[in-house]
Amino acid sequence: MIEEAGVVIIGAGAFGSSTAYHLAALGREGIVLIDAHDVASQTSPRAAGLVKQIQLDPDMSRLSTLSAKKIMGFPEETGQPLTIVQSGSVSIARGEPDEAVIKAEIAAGQSLGLEAYSISLDEMSLLAPLIRPRDVRIIAYIPSDLYIEEPGQLPLGYARAAEQRGATLLPNTPVTGIGIEEDRVTKVITAQGEIRTPIVIDAAGAWARLVAERAGLRVPLVPVRHQLCITERIPGVEASHAICRIYDAGVYMRSHQGGLMIGGYEADPQFHDMQALPPDFAVGDLPLDMRVLERLIQSIRKQLLIDALPPIREHRGGLPTMTPDGRPIVGAVPSVDGFYVASGCCVGGFSICPAVGEMLAELVHTGLPSLFLDAFSIARFGTAFDSEQTLRAACALQYTHRYTARPQG
Repeated sequence: MIEEAGVVIIGAGAFGSSTAYHLAALGREGIVLIDAHDVASQTSPRAAGLVKQIQLDPDMSRLSTLSAKKIMGFPEETGQPLTIVQSGSVSIARGEPDEAVIKAEIAAGQSLGLEAYSISLDEMSLLAPLIRPRDVRIIAYIPSDLYIEEPGQLPLGYARAAEQRGATLLPNTPVTGIGIEEDRVTKVITAQGEIRTPIVIDAAGAWARLVAERAGLRVPLVPVRHQLCITERIPGVEASHAICRIYDAGVYMRSHQGGLMIGGYEADPQFHDMQALPPDFAVGDLPLDMRVLERLIQSIRKQLLIDALPPIREHRGGLPTMTPDGRPIVGAVPSVDGFYVASGCCVGGFSICPAVGEMLAELVHTGLPSLFLDAFSIARFGTAFDSEQTLRAACALQYTHRYTARPQG
C-alpha cells in the first residue's frame, strides 16, 4: 500500500480517470487514482456514450466542443483503443416550445463555429431511416456529433494511459475518511491504510457526497437512476445512422451492434441516498424497471418506422449525479485547502469528461486552466440548497427538462 502521494483522485470513472491522465500528461508526479470498485466499472460502462456538443449554456458548449475534439484524437493522444462513431445527430421538435429550443441551439452552435442547421423530412429519412416524419415541426442536424460504441472504453483508456505515465491505480480500495488539519487536506484513509497527501480530488460519482462528508463538506448533488435498453438486430440499422433525440419525450436513440439503443428521462426520477445503501453496494445491484422504458418508447411510437420492436437484448441502468442547475461541479472547495470536486455529470458526462479532466488538471497543476471554471464552482450555490427537499426538487426539474427549456439556477 502506497503511503504518500502528491494527488489522490477518488473515483476511477469518467471524470476521475480523465483528471488522472491529464495530470500525468502535464508531468505531475505522485498521482494515485483510487476506487472502491474496479476501474471504470460503475455508471460509466452503463452509459449511452453520446457526445452532444451544442448546449444552450455557452459554458457547457465550450466544454462539450473541446471534449468532442479530444475524443476524436483520443487513440493518438493516449495510445489506447476507442471505438468512435461520428454519426452526427438529429434533434426533433414535435411542439412549439421545443421548436424554439432547437432554433436557439442551432444559433448557439453556429456562433461556436459548428455546422448546425435545420433539415427537411426527406433529408432526415436518409440520416435516420427508422424515424417516421410524422408530427414533426423542426429537425436540427449537427454533423460532427458522435458517440462512443462502448462507453467504458474511455475511462478505462484514460486510467491505463495515466498508469503508463507513472500514476498508481488502487482499485477495490474503499476510502473511509479524509484527514483535515487547520482547514487543509492532510491524508486519505482507506480500508488498507492511510495515504498522506496535500491534494484530494473527489470524483467518486454516485458516492461523491459521501466522500465530501468525510471531509465535513456538503456537495449539492443527488444520484439519479437512468436507464436504457438495446434491442436485438433490426434489418437496415447501421452504425453510421445519426443519433436521434426527441425533445418533448426526453428520449434518445442510436445504433448499437445492429440493434437500437433507446434511453430517456423518467418523468418521476428516482433519486438514491447512498448512505442508506449497503457498504458493498455497486451500481450493478441497482434495481431497474423496464416499464419506464416501455412508457418512453410508447410516447414516440408515431415517430418510429417499426411496427414492433424486436426483443430487448440488454437493459442497462446507472447512477449519474444531478446538480440544481444542470451544470457539473468542478474545481476547488474554498473552505478546505487542497480539496477539489469533479462531479455532477447531469447525465451528460461523456460530452464533457475529457475537457473537465484537462481543465481540472491544469487548475491543480498550474492554478490557471485554459477555460475558466468559475461557472462550475461549488461556491455558486452558497447555502441555497442546504435543504435536502429543496435540492431534490431542483435536481428533478433539471433532469426532467434535460432537452427542453430548463430553468437555470
